[in-house]
Amino acid sequence: MKTLSCGLLLLTLSAHASASVVMNNTRVIFPSDKESVNVQLINKSAEGHLVQSWVDNGNPNEKPENLRLPLAVVPAVVKIGAGDGQILTVVKSNLAAALPADRETLFWLNFIDIPPQPKDKRGNFIQFAVRNRVKVFYRPAALNVRQIDVQTHLQIKREGNNACVNNRSPYFITAAGLSNVQKGSQKDNLLKKTLLIKPFSCAPLDNSIAYVSKRQTWLTYLDDFGTLRTVSIPVI
Repeated sequence: MKTLSCGLLLLTLSAHASASVVMNNTRVIFPSDKESVNVQLINKSAEGHLVQSWVDNGNPNEKPENLRLPLAVVPAVVKIGAGDGQILTVVKSNLAAALPADRETLFWLNFIDIPPQPKDKRGNFIQFAVRNRVKVFYRPAALNVRQIDVQTHLQIKREGNNACVNNRSPYFITAAGLSNVQKGSQKDNLLKKTLLIKPFSCAPLDNSIAYVSKRQTWLTYLDDFGTLRTVSIPVI
Protein backbone atom coordinates (compact mmCIF):
# COMPACT_ATOMS: atom_id res chain seq x y z
CA MET A 1 0.00 0.00 0.00
CA LYS A 2 1.39 3.40 -1.01
CA THR A 3 0.76 6.65 0.78
CA LEU A 4 0.10 9.55 -1.58
CA SER A 5 1.11 13.07 -0.61
CA CYS A 6 -0.72 16.15 -1.78
CA GLY A 7 0.92 19.57 -1.69
CA LEU A 8 -0.78 22.93 -2.08
CA LEU A 9 1.24 26.07 -2.86
CA LEU A 10 -0.38 29.33 -1.78
CA LEU A 11 0.91 32.72 -2.86
CA THR A 12 0.62 35.71 -0.56
CA LEU A 13 1.50 39.30 -1.45
CA SER A 14 3.46 41.22 1.13
CA ALA A 15 4.10 44.95 1.09
CA HIS A 16 7.06 44.36 3.39
CA ALA A 17 9.82 41.78 3.54
CA SER A 18 8.08 39.22 5.78
CA ALA A 19 9.40 36.08 4.09
CA SER A 20 12.48 34.04 4.94
CA VAL A 21 14.22 35.67 1.98
CA VAL A 22 14.47 39.43 2.45
CA MET A 23 16.01 42.41 0.65
CA ASN A 24 18.48 44.68 2.41
CA ASN A 25 16.72 47.88 1.33
CA THR A 26 13.15 49.09 0.91
CA ARG A 27 13.53 50.76 -2.48
CA VAL A 28 15.84 50.76 -5.48
CA ILE A 29 17.21 53.90 -7.14
CA PHE A 30 18.32 53.36 -10.74
CA PRO A 31 20.31 56.36 -12.07
CA SER A 32 19.88 56.74 -15.82
CA ASP A 33 23.64 57.04 -16.36
CA LYS A 34 24.14 53.49 -15.02
CA GLU A 35 23.72 50.29 -17.02
CA SER A 36 22.72 48.24 -13.98
CA VAL A 37 22.24 48.32 -10.21
CA ASN A 38 22.60 45.50 -7.69
CA VAL A 39 20.28 44.52 -4.86
CA GLN A 40 21.08 42.05 -2.10
CA LEU A 41 18.81 39.21 -1.01
CA ILE A 42 19.45 37.26 2.19
CA ASN A 43 17.98 33.89 3.12
CA LYS A 44 17.37 33.91 6.88
CA SER A 45 16.01 30.37 6.81
CA ALA A 46 17.81 27.19 7.86
CA GLU A 47 16.91 25.69 4.47
CA GLY A 48 17.52 26.62 0.85
CA HIS A 49 14.78 28.65 -0.85
CA LEU A 50 13.95 29.16 -4.51
CA VAL A 51 13.43 32.77 -5.59
CA GLN A 52 11.81 34.05 -8.78
CA SER A 53 12.27 37.74 -9.66
CA TRP A 54 11.01 40.15 -12.30
CA VAL A 55 10.13 43.82 -12.91
CA ASP A 56 6.64 45.18 -13.64
CA ASN A 57 5.41 48.69 -14.39
CA GLY A 58 2.55 48.87 -11.91
CA ASN A 59 0.20 46.01 -12.74
CA PRO A 60 0.84 43.28 -10.15
CA ASN A 61 -1.37 40.82 -12.05
CA GLU A 62 0.63 40.92 -15.29
CA LYS A 63 2.49 37.70 -15.98
CA PRO A 64 6.28 38.14 -16.22
CA GLU A 65 6.43 36.36 -19.59
CA ASN A 66 4.09 38.99 -21.09
CA LEU A 67 6.17 41.99 -20.03
CA ARG A 68 8.54 43.90 -22.31
CA LEU A 69 10.03 46.68 -20.23
CA PRO A 70 13.19 48.85 -20.14
CA LEU A 71 14.30 47.07 -16.94
CA ALA A 72 14.81 43.39 -16.19
CA VAL A 73 16.33 41.24 -13.41
CA VAL A 74 19.08 38.63 -13.63
CA PRO A 75 19.10 35.91 -12.55
CA ALA A 76 15.33 35.54 -12.90
CA VAL A 77 15.29 32.30 -10.92
CA VAL A 78 17.87 31.29 -8.32
CA LYS A 79 18.18 29.00 -5.32
CA ILE A 80 19.63 30.65 -2.21
CA GLY A 81 21.20 28.36 0.36
CA ALA A 82 20.47 28.48 4.07
CA GLY A 83 21.92 31.65 5.57
CA ASP A 84 23.36 32.71 2.22
CA GLY A 85 23.04 35.90 0.22
CA GLN A 86 22.39 36.48 -3.46
CA ILE A 87 22.98 39.51 -5.66
CA LEU A 88 20.20 40.35 -8.11
CA THR A 89 21.15 42.72 -10.92
CA VAL A 90 18.58 45.08 -12.40
CA VAL A 91 19.68 45.84 -15.96
CA LYS A 92 18.31 48.25 -18.53
CA SER A 93 17.73 47.74 -22.24
CA ASN A 94 17.70 50.19 -25.13
CA LEU A 95 13.99 50.77 -24.37
CA ALA A 96 15.13 53.01 -21.50
CA ALA A 97 16.05 55.71 -24.03
CA ALA A 98 12.32 56.43 -24.48
CA LEU A 99 11.69 57.11 -20.77
CA PRO A 100 11.03 60.74 -19.68
CA ALA A 101 14.18 62.77 -19.06
CA ASP A 102 12.54 65.41 -16.87
CA ARG A 103 11.11 63.16 -14.12
CA GLU A 104 11.38 59.78 -12.44
CA THR A 105 9.63 56.70 -13.78
CA LEU A 106 8.31 54.10 -11.35
CA PHE A 107 8.77 50.35 -11.76
CA TRP A 108 8.33 47.50 -9.28
CA LEU A 109 10.79 44.75 -8.45
CA ASN A 110 9.02 41.50 -7.56
CA PHE A 111 10.56 38.50 -5.87
CA ILE A 112 8.72 35.36 -4.80
CA ASP A 113 10.18 33.33 -1.94
CA ILE A 114 9.31 29.67 -2.54
CA PRO A 115 10.11 27.47 0.48
CA PRO A 116 11.29 23.85 0.09
CA GLN A 117 8.83 20.99 0.33
CA PRO A 118 8.75 19.27 3.73
CA LYS A 119 11.11 16.33 4.03
CA ASP A 120 8.31 14.15 5.39
CA LYS A 121 5.69 14.25 2.62
CA ARG A 122 3.60 11.28 3.75
CA GLY A 123 0.53 13.44 4.32
CA ASN A 124 -1.06 16.55 2.90
CA PHE A 125 0.88 19.78 3.26
CA ILE A 126 0.56 23.47 2.40
CA GLN A 127 3.40 25.71 1.26
CA PHE A 128 3.22 29.49 1.42
CA ALA A 129 5.17 31.40 -1.23
CA VAL A 130 5.54 35.07 -0.27
CA ARG A 131 5.68 37.69 -2.99
CA ASN A 132 7.33 41.02 -2.22
CA ARG A 133 7.13 44.14 -4.41
CA VAL A 134 9.70 46.91 -4.01
CA LYS A 135 9.61 50.28 -5.76
CA VAL A 136 12.27 50.95 -8.41
CA PHE A 137 12.74 54.63 -9.24
CA TYR A 138 14.38 55.16 -12.62
CA ARG A 139 16.01 58.56 -12.11
CA PRO A 140 17.29 60.73 -14.98
CA ALA A 141 20.78 62.00 -14.29
CA ALA A 142 20.10 65.61 -15.34
CA LEU A 143 17.15 66.53 -13.12
CA ASN A 144 17.18 70.22 -12.21
CA VAL A 145 16.16 69.64 -8.58
CA ARG A 146 18.26 67.77 -6.02
CA GLN A 147 16.43 65.05 -4.13
CA ILE A 148 17.48 66.52 -0.78
CA ASP A 149 15.76 69.80 -1.77
CA VAL A 150 12.43 68.17 -2.59
CA GLN A 151 10.69 69.66 0.46
CA THR A 152 10.89 73.14 -1.06
CA HIS A 153 8.73 71.88 -3.93
CA LEU A 154 5.89 70.52 -1.78
CA GLN A 155 2.77 72.34 -0.62
CA ILE A 156 -0.87 71.82 0.30
CA LYS A 157 -2.99 73.42 -2.40
CA ARG A 158 -6.52 74.54 -1.50
CA GLU A 159 -9.47 75.00 -3.85
CA GLY A 160 -12.63 75.77 -1.92
CA ASN A 161 -13.22 72.92 0.53
CA ASN A 162 -10.88 70.61 -1.40
CA ALA A 163 -7.15 70.21 -0.94
CA CYS A 164 -4.31 68.19 -2.41
CA VAL A 165 -0.60 67.63 -1.85
CA ASN A 166 1.06 69.50 -4.69
CA ASN A 167 4.36 67.95 -5.77
CA ARG A 168 6.19 70.38 -8.04
CA SER A 169 9.34 68.24 -8.10
CA PRO A 170 10.48 65.60 -10.63
CA TYR A 171 10.52 62.93 -7.91
CA PHE A 172 7.97 60.45 -6.63
CA ILE A 173 7.05 61.24 -3.02
CA THR A 174 5.96 58.47 -0.65
CA ALA A 175 4.06 60.29 2.09
CA ALA A 176 3.57 58.33 5.31
CA GLY A 177 2.07 61.09 7.43
CA LEU A 178 0.43 64.50 7.29
CA SER A 179 -0.37 66.47 10.42
CA ASN A 180 -1.34 69.92 11.62
CA VAL A 181 0.78 69.27 14.71
CA GLN A 182 4.56 69.58 14.34
CA LYS A 183 5.40 66.66 16.62
CA GLY A 184 2.09 64.84 16.48
CA SER A 185 1.48 61.21 17.38
CA GLN A 186 -0.08 58.58 15.15
CA LYS A 187 -3.57 59.77 16.12
CA ASP A 188 -2.71 63.18 14.60
CA ASN A 189 -1.89 61.61 11.23
CA LEU A 190 -4.53 62.75 8.75
CA LEU A 191 -3.53 60.19 6.12
CA LYS A 192 -5.57 56.99 6.17
CA LYS A 193 -2.85 55.19 4.19
CA THR A 194 0.50 55.83 2.55
CA LEU A 195 0.15 58.31 -0.28
CA LEU A 196 2.30 57.98 -3.41
CA ILE A 197 2.52 61.35 -5.15
CA LYS A 198 3.64 61.40 -8.77
CA PRO A 199 6.05 64.04 -10.10
CA PHE A 200 4.42 67.34 -11.09
CA SER A 201 1.02 66.28 -9.76
CA CYS A 202 -1.40 67.12 -6.96
CA ALA A 203 -2.66 64.14 -4.94
CA PRO A 204 -6.19 64.71 -3.52
CA LEU A 205 -6.70 64.44 0.24
CA ASP A 206 -9.71 62.58 1.65
CA ASN A 207 -10.08 64.94 4.61
CA SER A 208 -9.47 68.16 2.70
CA ILE A 209 -11.51 70.32 5.08
CA ALA A 210 -8.77 69.91 7.74
CA TYR A 211 -6.49 72.20 5.72
CA VAL A 212 -8.90 74.90 4.60
CA SER A 213 -8.03 77.38 7.39
CA LYS A 214 -4.39 76.36 7.86
CA ARG A 215 -1.23 78.11 6.73
CA GLN A 216 1.27 75.37 7.46
CA THR A 217 1.35 71.60 7.95
CA TRP A 218 3.91 68.85 8.47
CA LEU A 219 4.55 66.11 5.93
CA THR A 220 6.40 62.86 6.73
CA TYR A 221 7.91 61.10 3.73
CA LEU A 222 10.43 58.35 2.96
CA ASP A 223 13.78 59.37 1.54
CA ASP A 224 16.07 57.34 -0.75
CA PHE A 225 17.22 55.21 2.17
CA GLY A 226 13.73 54.44 3.43
CA THR A 227 14.19 56.83 6.36
CA LEU A 228 11.18 58.83 7.56
CA ARG A 229 11.68 62.59 7.33
CA THR A 230 9.25 65.23 8.59
CA VAL A 231 9.24 68.66 6.96
CA SER A 232 7.12 71.77 7.18
CA ILE A 233 5.21 72.67 4.02
CA PRO A 234 2.96 75.66 3.30
CA VAL A 235 -0.79 75.60 2.75
CA ILE A 236 -1.73 77.93 -0.12
